[in-house]
Amino acid sequence: MEIHKINPKLIDPQKGRLLISEPFLNDLKFRRSVVFLCEHNEEGSVGFILNRLLSVTSSDVIPQLLEYNFPLFYGGPVETDTLHFIHKAGDFIEGSKEISNGIYWGGEIESVNQLLSDGKVSPNDFRFFIGYSGWAPDQLVEEITEKAWWVAEGNMDIIFDDDLENMWKAVVRSLGKDFAFMANSPDDVTWN
Repeated sequence: MEIHKINPKLIDPQKGRLLISEPFLNDLKFRRSVVFLCEHNEEGSVGFILNRLLSVTSSDVIPQLLEYNFPLFYGGPVETDTLHFIHKAGDFIEGSKEISNGIYWGGEIESVNQLLSDGKVSPNDFRFFIGYSGWAPDQLVEEITEKAWWVAEGNMDIIFDDDLENMWKAVVRSLGKDFAFMANSPDDVTWN
């Protein structure tokens, strides 16, 4: 029997890319998570977990701020008393910061109601997060070196995908054949 040698072509982390937790990561907060990196520089890294939907909505947490009742996602374990959002509304929202092609972070949240009312955007153009995922300078690179994370290109189809249950598997498969078999690995390595 010939052993297949894995030679993955991994890319470096940078804003607009995705972090994919390796399948057996021990940290339950990040197990089988897909994180959208919104910042990565010498000061550290910031991102949001895309596939962890909470059981509360925006009306539960911030009543009367938003007219539409948005689902809320668990962005990560840092500052879980804060609200963040990414969107496709671009120049419509003052103060927003473009992360990658057509995907923006933050801005004047009060304008969301008017944009929805005017029909300039749709509720599907937004993702709201409680808390965020953060890393100190060089911490994320160290974790990637230790193989806790894989890095993939981000795109709008993944970032705003509603199939949260299969998101991690789909992104792992997108890394190529050397990773595809890992997409179906059991949660517990002892089950294999």
